[in-house]
Amino acid sequence: MQRDTRLATAFYELSDIHNRDFETAVYARLLAQHSVQLLDFDAAGLLLIQKDGSLAETGATTESVGRLQRLQLHLGDGPGVESAQTCDPVCGPDFRSESRWKPFRAAVLNAGFVAVHALPLQVNGEAIGSLSLYRRRVGPLDDGDQNLGEALVHVATGCLLLKKSIEVSQKLNSQLQAALNSRVVIEQAKGILAERSRSTLNNAFEAMRTFARRSERQLSDVANAVIDGCPSVSALANPHTTDQRTDYGRR
Repeated sequence: MQRDTRLATAFYELSDIHNRDFETAVYARLLAQHSVQLLDFDAAGLLLIQKDGSLAETGATTESVGRLQRLQLHLGDGPGVESAQTCDPVCGPDFRSESRWKPFRAAVLNAGFVAVHALPLQVNGEAIGSLSLYRRRVGPLDDGDQNLGEALVHVATGCLLLKKSIEVSQKLNSQLQAALNSRVVIEQAKGILAERSRSTLNNAFEAMRTFARRSERQLSDVANAVIDGCPSVSALANPHTTDQRTDYGRR
């Protein structure tokens, strides 16, 4: 496949976040695979920040790289960890003479790699992780590959953040819709109960709320029971009932 075609395919696939089967781990592996192909590396893997703020290994193209990524996390040291923490690219062009990250360095060489380069997934100085690129030959990233790598992680960062924003928005909309639906049901039940018990709307609401609290039920459940005319809430319609601490039963 021609390089231009591979580039177009990579950016198209990395921009496609509206697939209903979207999974962060699958997306991370896709980024790692495209990076290996386009930047002429042998393997790659990502470290992504989780909800609790910790880094987690994901998307490794080989199991050996997955182990190396997890080792970085265990040690709290390595190009990928450093890149995610500083929001800067971190290059290790020749691990044979590398003086940094000594325990990690030994594991990298033992796995057959001699160079590791890490690029941050960051926007406006805030990182959401890093991409670690592993190579079996020494050498730095040239300017062209550096720019291409940064373009890949920039697109991926934007897409991951957008997907997260969409999910948060959808969750909030769902919560707001549920709250609105519950409010509508409660208002409807208030009107029905007020008519049945010949009381005011405020009194009907207080009666339902007290009933829900004492019977350890959700107010919306009690409201639905009122609307459905369930026997379990029949006491609410009787203004002369003096003791509602009895067994209210189940719907």
